[in-house]
Amino acid sequence: MVTRRRGLWAAATLGSLALLGCFDKITAPTCLAQSFTVTDTLSDTLVTSRGLRYIEVTAGTGAPLPWCTQVTVDYDAYLLDSTKFDSSRDRGVPLHFVPGVGDLIDGFEQGVIGMQTTGKRRLIIPPTLGYGSQPVRDQNGTIIVPANSTVVFDIQVIAIGQ
Repeated sequence: MVTRRRGLWAAATLGSLALLGCFDKITAPTCLAQSFTVTDTLSDTLVTSRGLRYIEVTAGTGAPLPWCTQVTVDYDAYLLDSTKFDSSRDRGVPLHFVPGVGDLIDGFEQGVIGMQTTGKRRLIIPPTLGYGSQPVRDQNGTIIVPANSTVVFDIQVIAIGQ
């Protein structure tokens, strides 16, 4: 994701494009890798040092995803009672993001690290790495994720670095 702070574009004149102004430096958001390790294994569930739990469903192929690299995923999101509250699959629009930029909840960004293309994981995200003490509301104001909820995301990596 690149942002342009200010500038002025000119219109084309006789088939050539003229630039009438100057531009400030184009900047990208800062990306910070966060360290964590797998500290425990409970049956098929891995637990990280930051409190994320995940289940490796399918390993995938290719190089593992590092921090600060664009990734495209599909996901379904659930409350612990199996209520689905969000889905890129249902919308038919995959999610593109860069883990480490901070655009998403910490547990989701952390949860894709090390995944491979076509890989599948189930992330079990505690409130401290998820939505925290504030409820999440839909566009109508209805609460879709209650405060202090642990949430579950079933994710699949579609592409890395594209």
